[in-house]
Formats: sequence, C-alpha cells, structure tokens
Amino acid sequence: MENVALLAQEEITQSTAPLGKIRVGVTEGLGIMFLASRMIGLFERYPGLEVELVAVPRFVSILNREAEISIHLERPAADMLVTRKLTDYKLALYASQSYLDGAPPLRSREDLGRHAWIGYVDDLLFSQELMFLNSFCRNPRVVFHSTSVIAQQQAARSGLGIAVLPCYMAASDPDLVALLPDESIERSYWISTRRELHKSVRLRVVWDYVVGLCEGERELLMGQ
Repeated sequence: MENVALLAQEEITQSTAPLGKIRVGVTEGLGIMFLASRMIGLFERYPGLEVELVAVPRFVSILNREAEISIHLERPAADMLVTRKLTDYKLALYASQSYLDGAPPLRSREDLGRHAWIGYVDDLLFSQELMFLNSFCRNPRVVFHSTSVIAQQQAARSGLGIAVLPCYMAASDPDLVALLPDESIERSYWISTRRELHKSVRLRVVWDYVVGLCEGERELLMGQ
C-alpha cells in the first residue's frame, strides 16, 4: 500500500519536478566517506527532493521496507527487486608512518605475517565479501577488531597496525601510507529497489544520480 500511495502522490504533485523523500540504505564506508559529500549536485538540480541516507555497517533491507534504494556488497537474489551493478572498487593495504617506523621492515608480501593487523569482528560480518585478510596474509595477527570500517581507518591512523581499506577512503588520507602497491583486491557495490518502485520519478532521479556519480568517480573508486 505504501508503494501504491507513493506512485499515486507523484501523479498529482510531480508533473514538473520530482518532490518528496527517498531513503537510501548503504554500507557506512560508501555512504559516509563517498556519497554524503557528493550529494549537493542532486539538490541543486532538484530542490524539492529530500534524501535520508541510512549509512550503517550492515545491509539495509528493501524487502522489509527499511529503504526505497539499497546499496549492497553482494547482488541480491530476490525476484521482487530491480538490481544492477553500481561500481567496482578496490581495497589496498594502509598504515600510519608512526606504525611503520616502529614495525619490522615491510618490503614484500612475505613480510606481512610479522605485522599487526586491523580487521572486522568475524562472527558479526554481514557479508562474506568482507572476509579478505587471508587474501593478504595466511595467519594475520589481528590486534584490533571493529564492525566499522571507519573505526578501522581511525585505528590505522593512530598507529595500531595495517588495515585493508577502500582506496576511495584511504588514498587521500594524509595520515596513512599505501603499502605494497601490487597487493590489492577488488569488490563490487550493487544498487537495488523494489520492482514497483522503480517507476517512481523521484526514486529514478536519485538512482540515476548515484549511478552517474560512481561512473564519474571510477578512477577514485578503483584507486587509480
């Protein structure tokens, strides 16, 4: 019923420009460190819009009506959804200079086992796509765990150890040093909405803006 009401309201109020509220659910790294600072162009173009950005370290469910648009680390399989790949992105190794100054030499992949690591809380992972420490080190010595990638970035900045971070978050951070440039992994973001909502004018405006934003920032997202 909520979906029918949204579309019916648009037929009455949005003949000239999209108006109203759209909630976007997104993982916190992309939401806080990428999208939030780049949304102003949407409102300059469509001042009648209102966006709620739900940026949390978990999936935001469209099927449970937590949001109208959701951005995932994995492709949702539900037939009720319209889904497309939003973008690929790259993660790499980062640490602070203060950590490196007091740590064993780091010249190659073989040296990684001698270092302290920062990672996720394994039994609270919301996606298997976040299980990537073993892609770099067979038995990493993880000294700090957090469900938040932003907390991991802050821990790395403080000198706690090595973190695997999205390049769009860490590459321009003056307190972090990129390590072993040949060592990186690639992941993807997927954007989805309920099939019946895909016809909504204001939803499509937000959807198209986010897609265009990621296409225009591909080099940043891929760490190039």
